[in-house]
Amino acid sequence: MHKSGGLSATHEMYLKIIYQLRASGDPARVGQMAKGLGVHPSTVSAVVRTLDRMELVTHDRYGVVKLTDVGAKLAECVVRRFEVLREFFINVLGLDEETAEVEACETEHVLSPDSVGRLEQVTNQLRESGFTPPTDFAPAFSALCHDCVEAGTCQAADAVPLNK
Repeated sequence: MHKSGGLSATHEMYLKIIYQLRASGDPARVGQMAKGLGVHPSTVSAVVRTLDRMELVTHDRYGVVKLTDVGAKLAECVVRRFEVLREFFINVLGLDEETAEVEACETEHVLSPDSVGRLEQVTNQLRESGFTPPTDFAPAFSALCHDCVEAGTCQAADAVPLNK
């Protein structure tokens, strides 16, 4: 995360989706961004205004959202972190693509550039050595308790009542 620049995980996600829409040839509009992020258009508008004030995007009311040069560089960093993590999760840990994408998307915002660089180096070294990722999860090596491994989710967290 670019904490020194005041960017939150939310800011990074917005920069990333604008970047991805642009890369796919689609203009980044508030409605498309809302659909891609699973939020309301009003939420997107508020974050885009913040990013505009930070000079990371330009946006004319009801127009296309565009990354500035600085915003594009930050978005490229987020995308690179995502790709490195995704590859690590698939090619080293043996996760399926869907799980790897979800976890890489969540993790990309919390790891330092140094950590991501080291993960990339480990992934490359293992790939070059002919390493094959595990195909079966071995609970004996798990940091999770047996009940959590069996359920596939943290049982303690699932027991917390959220709707009181």
